Amino acid sequence: MKEFAPFALRIGVGGIFVTAGIMKLLNPSMVSGMLGSMGFPGPAFWAWVLILAEVLCGAAVLFGFRLKWTTVPLAIVMVVAIVTANSLMNPLKDAVILSGLVSLWLSGPGAL
Repeated sequence: MKEFAPFALRIGVGGIFVTAGIMKLLNPSMVSGMLGSMGFPGPAFWAWVLILAEVLCGAAVLFGFRLKWTTVPLAIVMVVAIVTANSLMNPLKDAVILSGLVSLWLSGPGAL
């Protein structure tokens, strides 16, 4: 059964990122405005980097494709979220997602 644990983690973590990325894709100007209000330079550029990272890398995690490479950009997204948006979002949730990414990076994709 242990060999299926990374599969369950991939479904959860990958699903979170794909869903969040699609929601941001529906309103990229909102994401750009949020990043601009936080003081990010070039918020439109970083909004699209964020959206593409969440959708593409999230889908790769969901399917177990090259986890050593696709978990790193998502971990960077989570670290930035924890550091910059801790008053806006729940930093504990972000830390749990980050720990799931680290676990996948260490364990690999699992049986499925």
